Amino acid sequence: MSPPWMSFYVADYLADTAHLRTGEHGAYLLLIMHYWRTGGLPEDDDALARITRCTRAEWRKFKPVIQAFFHDGWKHKRIDHELSEAGRLSEAGRKGGLASAEARRNKKATTVERPLEDRSSDQGDDSSTMSQASQSQSQSQSEIKDAAAAALPEADLFRRGKEVLGKSGGGLIKNLLKAKQNSIPLARAAIEQAATKEDPREYVGAIIRGREENSGMRPGFGDDWG
Repeated sequence: MSPPWMSFYVADYLADTAHLRTGEHGAYLLLIMHYWRTGGLPEDDDALARITRCTRAEWRKFKPVIQAFFHDGWKHKRIDHELSEAGRLSEAGRKGGLASAEARRNKKATTVERPLEDRSSDQGDDSSTMSQASQSQSQSQSEIKDAAAAALPEADLFRRGKEVLGKSGGGLIKNLLKAKQNSIPLARAAIEQAATKEDPREYVGAIIRGREENSGMRPGFGDDWG
């Protein structure tokens, strides 16, 4: 299967096709694109006429001029070369991706094994070392899970906060969280209350500046901010 993109060198094309008329350009380009997608062209004139969107009479007129770009029937050296090159690059990319993935797996395995070997040589007791390593690994995994669980409510707070305050509301949310002594439930409650206000950003700003949450009025020039 050919790649979805096709190399097209405009300068080369124009240099080689300066003698073509508009209709001949269209027919030739359609043949090139069909060749790229399928890897070749049929030799049947009716099929070629359909590919080029020509009537039979138009194709008979265009054929002698266009066929000069092909050889051995309807083979095209340049497109064959580009298809081969595209296949080579694709295969090289695939192999490179596999090699990179294998290197990452090996690095991860080495990173896990090396601390175990180091502790074993220091203590001289393989069974004890393995037990301690297992406990340490379990503790690390537990700490990671605890950290992830703690991060979820905060991430959800920022997600909801940006829905209410807009995508640029991250700074407001951080300051709101500080104003609530880093209490995520209290900050989330304030966000939900702000969602009911005419100006959610101004409401949250008032909380940060020390106003009462239940004050839903937009401040005027005479409001006391002290």
